[in-house]
Amino acid sequence: MELEKREVLNLVSFFHTVCNLKRVKRSGWIFKSKIESPESIADHSYSMCVMAMVLAEILNLDTEYIMKMVNLHDVAESLVGDFMPDRISVERKQKREDEAMKKIISKLPRELRKNYLDIWNDYNDNITVNARFVHNLDKLEMALQAKEYESDGYSKESLQIFLKSATDYISNGSFQLVNEILQTINDDSNRI
Repeated sequence: MELEKREVLNLVSFFHTVCNLKRVKRSGWIFKSKIESPESIADHSYSMCVMAMVLAEILNLDTEYIMKMVNLHDVAESLVGDFMPDRISVERKQKREDEAMKKIISKLPRELRKNYLDIWNDYNDNITVNARFVHNLDKLEMALQAKEYESDGYSKESLQIFLKSATDYISNGSFQLVNEILQTINDDSNRI
């Protein structure tokens, strides 16, 4: 794919926007557990991407598609920030993220825009096996991070809300391996 100078400039703009995810902190850790230096959205996405790479291969899922979905799932937050579910309505959050994502994706070459937007919409619709898997990984990574904070000395009680949320979501899913990993995180964190 040949790119014109303007398209290269747009790519640089896209990369700058996405790099902002390194500075956007995950707000739930701050407001619910008083974590002093919480992970960034980029930290979270990277951990999810490694989980996706390994687990999608083990489960014979579409690893490349899933990794793209993981990389795209929180990109809109580079412009709108990380909202707590109880601080903004689901509809309003989705509208803001839709607008942000369209703006961000518009910086990509035309050949990529529709594909990436379709993947992001697939994630948000949460109907396909791939989307459900990524949503499970989102919760699994959150549980793992909660255990990391617990091992750093943060209050186990303040972190239970995250572990319960992950357990409630994942135990209702269809990915037995993800459920087994979550149970191991919950049961054996002192031995890992």
